[in-house]
Amino acid sequence: MPKVIDDEKIYDAVMQTIIERGYAGATTKLLADAANMSEVTLFRKFGSKSELVKRAIQALVERTDFKSATKYTGDIQADLMRVLQAYQGSVVMHEKFFASLFSEISRNPELVGSFSQPLALFRSIGELLTRYQKDGLLRKEHPSHAVASLLGPLIYTAMMRGPMPENAVPPIDLEEHISKYLEGRKIYK
Repeated sequence: MPKVIDDEKIYDAVMQTIIERGYAGATTKLLADAANMSEVTLFRKFGSKSELVKRAIQALVERTDFKSATKYTGDIQADLMRVLQAYQGSVVMHEKFFASLFSEISRNPELVGSFSQPLALFRSIGELLTRYQKDGLLRKEHPSHAVASLLGPLIYTAMMRGPMPENAVPPIDLEEHISKYLEGRKIYK
């Protein structure tokens, strides 16, 4: 009887191998060994290394339930807190994996397709912010810029915490960040 290996364990092994070796250095043999299966079995199941990475990223996004996190409730502060907590709990927690992929994307164009799920997440956050713009609570700006301003400090902090000495880049106080974000975008009536 064939051995059944949980996809989540495969994804975790793949992410760890990419963190350690980079995308280019994570050979199919290394990925299969890390997942505790044969190369043939791994790639019969996933087809290619880029598809495997794409599915690992999709699993991360699905674990976080960003659909609920980007739901409009009419309470802008609560909605933004939910978005930031979900983002921080998923993407920031795996910053070394994402940093490794981003650093190699220009040399490995097949990785671009791996980011369809995160791009959909950014669009859904943009739709939430656009809704608050239409409600007259936020000044109008392109949704991509609004999302970048909201998530940018979290992304920067996560990326800088890896190579910097401990405590050189303190964690972001999410409540304070939301207050400053809203202060810079509030419409005064």
